[in-house]
Amino acid sequence: METMKGFVNMVSFIRSCTIVGVDTEIIRVECDLSRGMPLLNMVGLPDAAVRESRDRLRAAILNSGLNFPVNKRITINLSPAGTKKEGTHLDLPIALSLLAGAGEIGPEELEEYAVIGELSLDGRVEGVQQALPMCIGLKQKGVKKIILPKENLKNVSVVEDVDLYPVETLREAYRFIAGEETVIPVRGKRPATAFQSPDSEVDFSEVLGREEAKRAIEISVSGFHHLLFTGPPGCGKSMMAKRIPTVMPGMTYEEMLEVTKLYSLSGMEPEEGGLISRRPFRAPAGNVSAAAMVGGGAGVPKPGEITLAHLGTLFLDEMPEMRRDVLEALRQPLEDEKITISRSRSKITYPSKFMLVGARNPCPCGYLGDETHRCTCSMQQIRRYRERLSGPIMDRFDIFVDLSAIDYDSPEWAASMTAPCRSSADMRAKIEGARAIQEERYIKEEIRYNSQLQGRILKKYCRLEGAAKEVYDMGCRRLKVSLRGRDKLLKVARTIADLEGKEEIGAEHVAEALQYRRRDEEKDESQ
Repeated sequence: METMKGFVNMVSFIRSCTIVGVDTEIIRVECDLSRGMPLLNMVGLPDAAVRESRDRLRAAILNSGLNFPVNKRITINLSPAGTKKEGTHLDLPIALSLLAGAGEIGPEELEEYAVIGELSLDGRVEGVQQALPMCIGLKQKGVKKIILPKENLKNVSVVEDVDLYPVETLREAYRFIAGEETVIPVRGKRPATAFQSPDSEVDFSEVLGREEAKRAIEISVSGFHHLLFTGPPGCGKSMMAKRIPTVMPGMTYEEMLEVTKLYSLSGMEPEEGGLISRRPFRAPAGNVSAAAMVGGGAGVPKPGEITLAHLGTLFLDEMPEMRRDVLEALRQPLEDEKITISRSRSKITYPSKFMLVGARNPCPCGYLGDETHRCTCSMQQIRRYRERLSGPIMDRFDIFVDLSAIDYDSPEWAASMTAPCRSSADMRAKIEGARAIQEERYIKEEIRYNSQLQGRILKKYCRLEGAAKEVYDMGCRRLKVSLRGRDKLLKVARTIADLEGKEEIGAEHVAEALQYRRRDEEKDESQ
């Protein structure tokens, strides 16, 4: 081996990472210095941002007062070579690996750390995007010590059981690795306010009447069942849907990490740092494209609305007016709780466990069955309008609710003005009770909600006997419920029983679940 002022021709390495879909892959940054024409060559599928780091590295090392190896052929390898490397967060690990290869740092001193950070020309370590999902992934891969930009410390300090070493300059990182300077680690920990539900400006106590809709929402949220509202304009479909976040139970620490990670991958991290503590509520516009809904874009696909609604609610207003390809794109995630985006060289799977809430009018003009307005639609127009929601999409809803127009002169409306009105807090308390029952019941299963029941465990936990079985069989025959619909009926009945604190599913629970399977397509359309 050749030596040069303490330099030993050898291969050095340091760990970093890259994001592949929602997963983090460990990257081994290797550096080799050898005889040959002076050149810095980078291999291992680096993208343009990584290749451009060659110029930043030289300036940053020299401007930090460190020795840049001259008259050497430098080869930087980013392993595994088959994974594409993107982003500027590899600047700092490449620089430290190069300094180790030049003999400035002992290679054994790099082994226990993973490093991320972008370098400026004067040697400052700049913050990087997606630092939180990187640190979450590194922890899952067994890395316990991470050197990172001080600018990212606030965001990633919520990752517990990891020692974070914040640095501001390349020289500080170099001296720390070399044992010449101390960087006090920050121990990541979960926020103290992790399980608090934030206040909201809206509340269900402001909604007079509509107790049948509130009950349907209560059942839907308790078991994470998909819900479809049908009613004329102004009956309160959107108003009810937009208050659903106020009755959603709080997220666990693990759920908050998962949601915040997804938003970070989309460039939507909270500006104040920390974790997203409230379940998502996504309401894309009616003209949303299929790519915006499922995810996509040039290069590595980004999560779409379906993924951003993960563990929360996806609200689609005026569903029949949306593009057919957008609606049909919902079929896979509604069934599999994940969405797969395929490209010529890659396939990425994003999680998409969300509660779908849809709203539609009964006909194109919206006034079919309204006693105060005359419907101007023909039967053919009504049929075409309803056919915009295909049978497979309709069959994936668990609960159907028909809302009628409000008659402000009716005795019922006058009575609702003085009747007690349930608040969001009251509804949420009952929902959390049902959720607690489900968590205890499924503690040994790989599910958390009644809507996830299927196959063996569906039969195990949704057994019907006696009168309940008779009501179920008779109702399914009369309503001509599909096989998928029969399973959904059992799941909804299970949730209704949980809300009542009942272990056994009774006939009254099945009867209530049956009324939510009723659709306006099955009614007399002669109006």
